[in-house]
Formats: sequence, structure tokens, C-alpha cells
Amino acid sequence: MRFGRHNSKEGELVRREAVIRNMDEFIICGGTIVTGTLEPNNRLAVSKGKIRFLKTGEELSGVKTISAEGLYIAPGLIDLHVHGGYGADVLDGTRESLEQITAYHGRCGTTGLVAAVAAAPLEQMADALAAVARYAGQEKGARVLGTHLEGPFLNPRFNGAMEQKTLKQPDLKIAEELLAAGCGTVKVTTLAPELPGGLEVVEMLAASGVIPAVGHSGATFEETLKAGQLGLRHVTHIFNAMAGLHHRKPGPAGAAIFSDGFSVDVIADGVHIHPCLLKMLWQLKREDLLLISDAVAVAGLPEGRYRLWGRDLEVSRNKATMAGGRLAGSTVPLLAAVKNMARSCGLTLPQAMRLASTNPARILGLTSKGQIAEGFDADVLLLDHDYNLHLVIAGGQILFSRV
Repeated sequence: MRFGRHNSKEGELVRREAVIRNMDEFIICGGTIVTGTLEPNNRLAVSKGKIRFLKTGEELSGVKTISAEGLYIAPGLIDLHVHGGYGADVLDGTRESLEQITAYHGRCGTTGLVAAVAAAPLEQMADALAAVARYAGQEKGARVLGTHLEGPFLNPRFNGAMEQKTLKQPDLKIAEELLAAGCGTVKVTTLAPELPGGLEVVEMLAASGVIPAVGHSGATFEETLKAGQLGLRHVTHIFNAMAGLHHRKPGPAGAAIFSDGFSVDVIADGVHIHPCLLKMLWQLKREDLLLISDAVAVAGLPEGRYRLWGRDLEVSRNKATMAGGRLAGSTVPLLAAVKNMARSCGLTLPQAMRLASTNPARILGLTSKGQIAEGFDADVLLLDHDYNLHLVIAGGQILFSRV
């Protein structure tokens, strides 16, 4: 699925791909580095795609210097759940769509993303997985860190925006075929473990090095914990498209929140979750909490009517809804969720940024991303106190600049 062009100036910039200037080496001086705290007045060099801190008095002759005076130097954002953006969908299965998606999200501060493949006919899902595998490593925008299978093993009662006819009972053979189509890129698989065959698939995924996640599920508290014993360890967009947190039936959300060993992600776009629940997640999960966008193809497009995954939907006020008012993914990039989380929960900038950089990097096992640290990948943002972007660098390449 691709949507036609529109006339916005920003849209034209994105459709010409992200602004990329290849410089092997440059210096960022001044500014405040965002780590666990704030560290002012640092100088760092970006050299061959890596971060290097400069020693006192050390100079690099002939190297371009970028001033970050008055700005924060933060790690690039990592989004575990991206279906699309600016009219393109991962399910399109084309290089053109993947270029569009990575360019859009890269300009918006996401330097690494996991491409989410929604439930669809199996051949289409396999083609999309193969397309991502071919494209990974050739990006000119956000880097593709893997794929996220969101289906087809979902509970039809909690299908969300997915078409029920595309959903299937958990099946080892189908799961193995989809993993094979992804050529090793599948990092996360969301499923409903309570369905017949669900526990067997959870066990197989965990043994294959894939993160099994509960989502689109009606699992009970006990069923979720049982799946956890077999390798289930993550919750996809907690509270959305799953059995609710009831005082007698805490469900998958309750199991994950009040048990060790589960990480959770949440769509903190100001639409999907009430602020009081965001505060609860921050208080109780903190180190195991990460923000996602769950951005779909209409993210970044003007308000209007569109079609997504076989359904009509309307985009209005940063919200995509189907007939009856059901939400259909998110329309904003990850940085907007970071800003909303900070405001809703009273978080400092380092606390909020950690939920979309350091934490997802750790969950994905990425040892050179998610921090501004010596030898780490040069995925860097310059932003002001109100989370406005001034510079985006991914892998040492400048994707967006206002400095």
C-alpha cells in the first residue's frame, strides 16, 4: 500500500530522501551530553561512524566542527515497532517503501527501527520479511535493526486493526517458514500464547533467539506466567489490544507489571494510554519499560481518509481511527511519544530519552547503540529543552540539520 504525494513542503523534503552529507569525521562541541544525568560542555568526535570523546586540549586539524551550544547531545531513538510512515508500509514489500519509511523516521529522530510486519496473507508476510532482509544495511535514513512479526498468531477477539481473516492458530511449521523468510532478521514475534499451539511456538521462538512477546491476546494472568516459564519475556503495546487489567482478572498486563522477567512497551502518543497508566508503568517497570511509536503508513500524512490493511480509516488530530472509533496504530514518530511521556510523568530529559534509546537497545541486545559513549555507534541527536530537533546523525551520517 502506498499513498499519493501531497503538496506539503516537508513531504517533498522527505520524498527526496533524508538529507545525507557524508563526512568521515567531524566534531560536536559545547552542549550537554545526555547520559543517565546531564554532562555539560563536552567535545566529541564522530569518526568512521563511531563516537570518540576528545581529551582536554586535543585538536583535530581540518575537521568540521558543529556547535551544540545551548543544546542537548542525546542518543538516537530506537523504535521497536514501526509499520510504516509517509504513505509507505513495510507490508508493501518493496525497496521504495522501505526507503520512504526509513527516511521519514530518520528525519524525525529515530536512528534505528525494527520493521513491523502486520498480519496478512502468509505469502505477503514472507515477501515483506524478505524485502527487509535484502534492504538492511543499505539504508540512507534510520537503520533497520531487524523485523517484528506482529501476527499471524493473534487472538481474533483482540485483533485491533488487523483483519480477522488473516489470523491463524499458532503453528510451528508456519512460524519456522516465516523466520526463514526473514533470513535471520526477525527479532520479535508478537502472539497470543493462550491459543492452541501457542506455548510450543513461544518455546521455539525463544530457542531460536527471537523475543516472544504477548500481544493481541486474551491470556489470563496464569497463562501469561506459564508462557513466561517457556521464554515469553515481553509485552507488545501494553493495555492496547489485549485483555484488560481487571481487579479480579489482571490478564497479561498484570502478569507483566507485577512479575520480574518481563519488559513492556507502550504507545505514549497521548491517544492510546491515559496518563495515569503511563505514570504507573514508569513507577513499576522503569528499567524494563520502553516507548514505541507503532507508526503506520499514515504517520506524517495530512488529515483525511485513507485505507489501511483492507480497512477505511480517518486521520484527525494525530489519531487514526476506523469505523466505530477503533484506533489503528499511531500517526506520530517516536520523539513525539518521548515528549508526551516526559510531560505526562514529570520526567527529566535523560529519564524520558532512556525509554526510547538505552532501554530498547538493551532489550534487543545491541551493545553499541543506545548511549552517547566511547566507541558506540554515532547515532546522535541535538535537541533543545522542548524536544525540538536540530541535528540527526545515524551511523555517522547527517540525516537532518538545522545547525
